[in-house]
Amino acid sequence: QSAVVSYAKGAAQLDLDPGTASDALTAVVAGLGYRATLADTSSTDNRTGLHDKVRGWMGTADKGSDGERQLHIAVIGSGGAAMAAALKAVEQGAKVTLIERGTIGGTCVNVGCVPSKIMIRAAHIAHLRRESPFDGGMPPTPPTILRERLLAQQQARVEELRHAKYEGILDGNSAITVLHGEARFKDDQSLIVSLNEGGERVVMFDRCLVATGASPAMPPIPGLKESPYWT
Repeated sequence: QSAVVSYAKGAAQLDLDPGTASDALTAVVAGLGYRATLADTSSTDNRTGLHDKVRGWMGTADKGSDGERQLHIAVIGSGGAAMAAALKAVEQGAKVTLIERGTIGGTCVNVGCVPSKIMIRAAHIAHLRRESPFDGGMPPTPPTILRERLLAQQQARVEELRHAKYEGILDGNSAITVLHGEARFKDDQSLIVSLNEGGERVVMFDRCLVATGASPAMPPIPGLKESPYWT
């Protein structure tokens, strides 16, 4: 009669007419080129999606005698993944210490997606002015490019977005503490943070997420090292 499908969990909950055979259901799915198995409805925890796994992972912290101890999560990094994880953890009731040694926001807003797309858009506008498709009534005009002003406009937009999407959100969330410094593990439940302003701080945690970004990996292809290549 109806179905609720979760692509994240790879599962569906069906509302069927009484007497519907399970074999008939799996046969229909198989006929469409997919494979289906029936969930164990007797189980009280059939969480399979990544989000549900993380929620379960977060909820397994040891609690105090009153059963109400707040989970503490340390997040190293402040890019998109770190921010999403920190906000979701707070949403689920945890408190978060977020540690960043450089500029809040990570690669995308500071030196990646945002500034590069601004310059790409500016280059496109310059191209349109130089190569007008309406030569008869709108002749092309070589653009005057003031690079310093263009860069100033770019950086102003970067700072605006960084504040709106990262700094402002962190500043307005009392459950998130931001430390500016470089973190290293002391043991499996604590970090030592060398603060940018000087000194060190020990951060105890129940869970720790390392979200410091990645670098391109060179695949082991014979002859690649000797060849010019892009990652």
